[in-house]
Amino acid sequence: MQGVRSILKEMPSFQNIKEASYIDKGFSHDEKWIIKTDEGSRLFIKICDEKVEEHKGEEFHYMRHLYEKGIPLPEPKQFERLPHHKKCVQVFDYVTGHDAEVALPLLHETTQYEVGVHAGKVLRDIHQLQKENPSGTWEEYRWAKYERYANALKEMKGDIPHTFSMDAITTFIQEHKHLLKNRPVVFMHDDYHPGNLMLEDGQFKAVIDFDRFEWGDPYHDFYKMALFTRNLSIPFAIGQLHGYFDGEPPMEFWHLYAVYVAMIFNSDIVWSMRVGGSQPEQSHKRLTQMLEDHEGFTRYIPTWYENSF
Repeated sequence: MQGVRSILKEMPSFQNIKEASYIDKGFSHDEKWIIKTDEGSRLFIKICDEKVEEHKGEEFHYMRHLYEKGIPLPEPKQFERLPHHKKCVQVFDYVTGHDAEVALPLLHETTQYEVGVHAGKVLRDIHQLQKENPSGTWEEYRWAKYERYANALKEMKGDIPHTFSMDAITTFIQEHKHLLKNRPVVFMHDDYHPGNLMLEDGQFKAVIDFDRFEWGDPYHDFYKMALFTRNLSIPFAIGQLHGYFDGEPPMEFWHLYAVYVAMIFNSDIVWSMRVGGSQPEQSHKRLTQMLEDHEGFTRYIPTWYENSF
């Protein structure tokens, strides 16, 4: 409490902190706090290292823009640079409710689907923000990232506890690389899954945590559906797709979706090894499921969608 007080006391609007509750959740290096003021208002605060100050400032800017466009997200209140502490601070309105990762399994499948429809429409609205004059193409950016993780995986190959052949996956990616050409470049949340969505009384409340935002193909924002969402709630995942597309997704989407799912195998393994703990085991489990969903990448549409509820 004293640590956060000493940082926030340099901000004139935070001289009246009554309570400060630390949030120990997620993989971010940011310090996250819920602050209650003497007046009774509650705020959500992120205290970040000055090394990511530029990124955090951009994130705050775009969240403010999206909020003003009507996207349901925590109202961005304030962004401050505190060079004395080598920190920067993001201040948001506190959003009540529960994250969908906890709340969804408690709901009836029909309600899970309806919440998913809402989430899909929100994601489509987020994607309306386009980047003017992008410096490079999506194909160049995404392929460079894919190769970077492929090389990182080769370097740690002997340390990975669970392995499986990547030959079929690599072949599938190479054969479909051309699909990355001439894709639109929009603002992506890039971590859009139930853990970053808030529900209240069984209804969609807000999207949170834009820390990983990127610019790229809007269809790329669905890859977390394969990693996390389908394992939590298939009705929600189907609803998200139907809400985004106002019905059935086109085959163009499924072709690119399958490619992006295949391309994240390398990065998910590398990430899990770097984090350590139980993550390598969890990564192997979800990637095995993804292989089964696409039958070794001999199909574009995953089995969980065609065998829908």
